[in-house]
Amino acid sequence: MSQHVSVNAMAMLLRRSAFSAAVALTLGLGGCAGSGADLTADLFGKEKPSGAEQQEVAEVPQTELQKATSYWGEKFSKSPTTLEYALNYARNLKAMGRKREALAALQHTSNYHAQNRELASEYGRLALELDQVQTAKQVLAFADDPAKPDWRIVSALGTVAAKEGRAKDSVTLFERALVLSNRNPSVMNNLAMAYALDGRAGDSERLLREAAVKGNSDKVQKNLALVLGLQGKYDEAKLVGGRVLSETTVAEDTEMVRKIVGIDPQPYMPAATTAVANAQQKPTARQASVQSPPTLRPTAEPTAATESWASQVATSSTDR
Repeated sequence: MSQHVSVNAMAMLLRRSAFSAAVALTLGLGGCAGSGADLTADLFGKEKPSGAEQQEVAEVPQTELQKATSYWGEKFSKSPTTLEYALNYARNLKAMGRKREALAALQHTSNYHAQNRELASEYGRLALELDQVQTAKQVLAFADDPAKPDWRIVSALGTVAAKEGRAKDSVTLFERALVLSNRNPSVMNNLAMAYALDGRAGDSERLLREAAVKGNSDKVQKNLALVLGLQGKYDEAKLVGGRVLSETTVAEDTEMVRKIVGIDPQPYMPAATTAVANAQQKPTARQASVQSPPTLRPTAEPTAATESWASQVATSSTDR
């Protein structure tokens, strides 16, 4: 049986209701079962907090944040056209979890500051968090300044591409964001899953292992377990998944991945043995490119913006 993980196999994993109900809930993709858009959002770092995390957040005193939100909210209500007030009010609303109110404030102010890229960046990234993909795509395209690239914007555009099924475009964007962010672990996770969606599970595994070393998180561990399973490394997938999930859950979900991908089990090699084996092998050209991202070339001066993205957003009927 072929050991190659095809793009179709990965796409099938994301489409199958059984996968979304079990694997997405456990090996990860963030603890959310639902539509394809939800799964893609969870896959690229938009995790919903677990019950314990939600309780911890609820126990954190909100007094200072509430005071700041009230302060900027009062200023915004008196002068909703002032960019500083709108940005600070929206950021505080977002921190409190009131994202739709934050988006509404930004949208209102965009009528007066349609050419401001900072506002567009905040608006576009928040729209993406709320799964308004087409709105985010339009606004982020305007916010992306070639002369002053922002890795957060580039990474968000990579997520848009992934949501639209443009795997290769998402890889290109995440690779650029990785360089701009100095290999930020969150971007590494995004790029790794873009590799997996593009059928490059081996590259995905290597990057997730690096992300785990630099900034370990449950999300990275779950995604690594999934990618290991995609390659038939079921025993190691159980070991990795078991760090953040129950033994029973990991066993059930790894078995589901095995049935879907149909790959023969690969023998598990402990870390020391794997390190020796890897040291005896020269990296391929593709592996070398993953380990050492190319230096960004200088970009051309941006063309002055002449069209308002705000008017496009206001009249768009694509997102609901």
